[in-house]
Amino acid sequence: MGAARAGALLERQLTLSRTRAHSAALQALGSSRFHAVADAVAVLASEAPFRGDDPLADRPAPEVLLPLADQARRRLADAVAVLPLSRAGAPYNADGLARSLATEVRQDAAWDQVRVLLRLHRYAQEVLGPHAEHDPPAAARG
Repeated sequence: MGAARAGALLERQLTLSRTRAHSAALQALGSSRFHAVADAVAVLASEAPFRGDDPLADRPAPEVLLPLADQARRRLADAVAVLPLSRAGAPYNADGLARSLATEVRQDAAWDQVRVLLRLHRYAQEVLGPHAEHDPPAAARG
């Protein structure tokens, strides 16, 4: 008997929470901020230069994308070259008491930058498909 009452009470609470969340979502969709974002997206979509005076518009995609993918690979390689690898073997924050917070943030920023560039490189490889240069480390991650 107690379990049935607890279940019914929980069901009522969940229904009330769902109703409140639904109302809040509808209110947010009707807000001026949402309409401003929707208007901005519509303007961007209407101004997108799909073709036109761009000299790259008539070239084959691999011809245009290969140099950009190579640029992404070079940027990744450069970022990896400057990583603070001397600390990579130690547990995270092993010498944190001896270092300032600013130093830790700078080191974390370097690793974060590599993570972002690695994602960009992987996206470039996916877009190129069969035209991508063979990248064994990326293939092993994939």
